[in-house]
Amino acid sequence: MSSFVQVFCSCYIPFDQFLSMCSDLGMSYVEIQTEHPYTPSEMDRKRVNEVRQLADAYGLAIILHGPLFDTNLSSLKEGIRRASVKFVQECVELASRLNANLLVVHAGSYPGDLPSNLMNKARDQLHRSLSELAKVAVNSGVTIGVENKQESEDRELVLYPDEHLEIVKAFSDQGVKAVLDIGHAHTANCNLADYASLLNGQIVELHLHDNNGVSDDHLPLGAGNIDFERFFEAVRNIGFAGPAILELKSRPDLESSVEFLHKNGILRTR
Repeated sequence: MSSFVQVFCSCYIPFDQFLSMCSDLGMSYVEIQTEHPYTPSEMDRKRVNEVRQLADAYGLAIILHGPLFDTNLSSLKEGIRRASVKFVQECVELASRLNANLLVVHAGSYPGDLPSNLMNKARDQLHRSLSELAKVAVNSGVTIGVENKQESEDRELVLYPDEHLEIVKAFSDQGVKAVLDIGHAHTANCNLADYASLLNGQIVELHLHDNNGVSDDHLPLGAGNIDFERFFEAVRNIGFAGPAILELKSRPDLESSVEFLHKNGILRTR
């Protein structure tokens, strides 16, 4: 697999310096979150061209990550669901303008203090949202990758492997794929090797970071208790060779994680 890192909305260094760091570390991709200053409304033609040209100059392909905040594709409130779909549709269009062929999206959540009998309604809302988004994505040449989320007070719609598989299989004919975040899955006490094996050819991207199975800490690889050896064996067995994002908080964390991947014979850099 080839590795890349993500531009967090709170990234403390200028974009060109971040790309330079990615290049120094041998990354192949950069994933950009659609939060300030990279929301679709902030990315006019001039800024899109600047970002695209900078990425090209450093030999980095762009992947786009959909919104982290203020949207919920599974919302029981129809107005909020429609607004969420509209924003993500704008992200699809932005991905196309940036020549990014993948947009990562979160499926949405269900409030933890609502009765469980409405959960199926939230699932119906998610299916409706993905159906609307997939049509736009196919026409734009962009793949939608649905990411699993972490254990939290609210109930995430894609938390466990069977839920993840059900969603991507339901829309596989429309090009929807799975983004497997192993840090998130670890907080839900999932068997990571089995998770990867279940999704098999549906996985379009991995998100890599570590934790101790309690909270979503985004620790460098090897600093928590994730069994990376078993997970990477499963990844090799299913023949995954796509991008793997390092979702970490600092350059030292990135450097130690790149070294970890090299030591384990996982990373293929440029």
